[in-house]
Amino acid sequence: MMTPKSLLRFSPLLTVPLAIAVALTITYTGGFGGAFSVPRLLLGVLVAGLLVALPFVLKSWRGIALSLALCLVVGGWWASHQPSNDRQWSEPASRTAHATSDGNLVTIHDVRNFRYDEDGTWEADWYDATYDLNEIEQSYFMLTTFGFTGVAHVMVSFRFAGDQYVVLSVEIRREEGEEYDPIGGVFRQYEIFYTAADERDALALRTHVHKDPTWIIPVNAGPEKTGEFFLDMVKAMTDLHHEPQWYNTITNSCSTSLAKHYEHINDVRLPPDYRILLPGFSDELIAELDLLPPEMTVAEAREQFQVSDVATTIAVDENFSRAIRSSR
Repeated sequence: MMTPKSLLRFSPLLTVPLAIAVALTITYTGGFGGAFSVPRLLLGVLVAGLLVALPFVLKSWRGIALSLALCLVVGGWWASHQPSNDRQWSEPASRTAHATSDGNLVTIHDVRNFRYDEDGTWEADWYDATYDLNEIEQSYFMLTTFGFTGVAHVMVSFRFAGDQYVVLSVEIRREEGEEYDPIGGVFRQYEIFYTAADERDALALRTHVHKDPTWIIPVNAGPEKTGEFFLDMVKAMTDLHHEPQWYNTITNSCSTSLAKHYEHINDVRLPPDYRILLPGFSDELIAELDLLPPEMTVAEAREQFQVSDVATTIAVDENFSRAIRSSR
């Protein structure tokens, strides 16, 4: 039987990882995204130090029990933070798109259609649009990278007959003045939502304002699977309109959400894959899933479907979607 003395020898194997998790939880949970709080960090370090020290100070099972109880208290505090749709949202995130349907007709309410100046200011606009599932023609995997290897944002654009496009993008729902912090994104700082946007908004924001490398890759899927993917994303979008959820950098992000939709409509389970966690490599994954255009390699897709180099030469008008594709 393990004695308290022998147990103390191994207690750091348990308490140190828990202490790190506790320090991060106290530092980031419920904080304002992008704003680092020194007092919260100091409190987190203090509680973490207490958690590690208790077994050695008390030199008994009671010390370990108290450390675990401290973890439970912090865990309960973390769990008490619940997502909400009622906050001071930034204007681009002020509405949550949602859909209603009538047979094959799907109406998305609050499609975002902002016009952005290069300095990031905008002219706000929203509209409702109806999409006929019988007229869905193509989906496009949109990839935009941020200069750090593997770090990227991914979206899906759907084209319907008559050059009607809508982009569905899974994002953090920013409050006024809030910035993105990937560590904070693990600790309940941001709600997640699906933006339904006009390509002149979602795509031009990346190419004309952020000026990030951006690709529009046609997805090798027929109209039936494309329609199923569209409906699955629309359902999740509408569910979040009614019941908010937390964003999570690791488990509930733009790329993990798209992976879940793929799994759902194909009734498969993707194995753990770094290319989902780091979507800058996601084009390699969609190649393995046979979703690139036939006979095309990742390198060829990267070369052929990049649009950011010519984007700023194209007017953001009613011909934008057609023009940016024909420019490749």
